Amino acid sequence: MEKPFSVHSSNELRRQGTVFFIGGSLPVLETLETMYESCCQESSGLFHVTFADGEEIKGNLELVRQIKKNFSVRLMGRISHTLPDMFFEQLYLAGLDILDIPYKVFAGIKGSSVEDRMRDMVRACAIFPRWALTSSLQVNEMEAPALRNAIDNLLTNGIIPLLSMPDQAGAEIRDDALALFAYIADAWQRYEVPLKPLLPLIQLTTPLESGNSGGFLRSAIDMFHDRRMLATSDLRRHLRTKEAEASFESSGL
Repeated sequence: MEKPFSVHSSNELRRQGTVFFIGGSLPVLETLETMYESCCQESSGLFHVTFADGEEIKGNLELVRQIKKNFSVRLMGRISHTLPDMFFEQLYLAGLDILDIPYKVFAGIKGSSVEDRMRDMVRACAIFPRWALTSSLQVNEMEAPALRNAIDNLLTNGIIPLLSMPDQAGAEIRDDALALFAYIADAWQRYEVPLKPLLPLIQLTTPLESGNSGGFLRSAIDMFHDRRMLATSDLRRHLRTKEAEASFESSGL
């Protein structure tokens, strides 16, 4: 809590723990080479892509496609502004397994109510499989009761809330922060949220620790199960891509 996690930019490449943070605007070839060298030295648990703003995000998709083709690691992306509905489909088909939309992205829309915000979130959620959409919040983003309400609303709609400390966290918010982290951990448990794909990120961005016990056999079983889930997700995406291509062909496009 004394060293809050800082959000990475779309032009930065950095590895922290088992998470590889990748800027979506980086050059494709050089980025892939650096990632390959790093992955040969140490395994990765999650690739996290930070997308650029505005029109530049369209160029980020090629990097996502190439990462998905060359690495068998779960791929998570983060956007920082609103997007047309059709672009969420493009992000999914490009290879994203998880998409993070910070809660304040839709909150910043002029005249946006909580209901409008959740409606926009749910539209994005409909593109991705259940529990494949996350929404980042900070402990000082709103008053504690409103924050707890936001956490519950997200979970009710099948969206995983992720909580982190602000960059400038004073001692005065420590007690509130501890209570909020305890609340979100309890909420994840109440809704039986599958957190395993996100554990590498949660361990970096929060003061929470996983209670899972180790052991070679348990680790091997977990790895096998994770690979099976990842392969199933890739197959589902492949079939959806083929359906889209068939639809374009039948339309003469």
